[in-house]
Amino acid sequence: MSPSSRCVRPSAAGADPVLELRGLTRRFGEATAVDRVSVAVADGEMVAVLGRSGAGKSTLLNMINRLIDPSEGEILYHGRDIARLRGAELLAWRRQSAMIFQRFNLVGRLSVLTNVLTGRLNHAPRLPKLFGVFSDHERDIAIDALAGLDMDGHALKRADQLSGGQQQRVAIARALVQEPRLILADEPVASLDPVNSQAVMEALRRINRERGITVLCNLHSVPLARSWCDRAIALSAGRVVYDGPVDGLDEATLLGIYGSAAALTEAH
Repeated sequence: MSPSSRCVRPSAAGADPVLELRGLTRRFGEATAVDRVSVAVADGEMVAVLGRSGAGKSTLLNMINRLIDPSEGEILYHGRDIARLRGAELLAWRRQSAMIFQRFNLVGRLSVLTNVLTGRLNHAPRLPKLFGVFSDHERDIAIDALAGLDMDGHALKRADQLSGGQQQRVAIARALVQEPRLILADEPVASLDPVNSQAVMEALRRINRERGITVLCNLHSVPLARSWCDRAIALSAGRVVYDGPVDGLDEATLLGIYGSAAALTEAH
């Protein structure tokens, strides 16, 4: 039985899909990075996106956020095609679908609090924020987000004075102040040691459960996916080869996803 036929589910049991990808494709010249991906995600799911390096995981998340435009296909959110959005509507979508990156994307010379407040840039009124003027209410939102991640005591420190794990928690706080309905985390623990990796994944899981925010998380580590996610979508050469519960990721399925015992060992 092939990995793709072992267990395929369009969304969480009994839940209507909130995000649907239909035939989503991205080409770079003659190379196809994402190839006709069709999946559906229900509101409140926490989904691991697995696969080898170059499988198309980052391209997929970047298309959902519209940092990259698809070559073909649809990105439907509550039935609305996100791939067609432009201008103010596109900015509004990026506010709803917050990105968390592997390299944190913080400004090192700025304070932790200021870095978090940049997550409010797409909220009206926008012009004062471009000059670093935020309201007391917005500062309260930022401090609350940091406190929820045990980072409020570092609010006035420069971001580059923090450890990698602390910086990633600041990046999560920045995403939270956007008030998103969807978090797209692109290899959020790839630069971290095991202890900090667990702390970051725990924070994402807590946000998912307590706030009901849907999370799609690109991961290289199968154990992290099993520990913190309910569902896995696996890509190989840009195509979906598995879509199902994380407890269905047995050794035979994983070998089909990663293609070789050596690659599978690295993912463990």
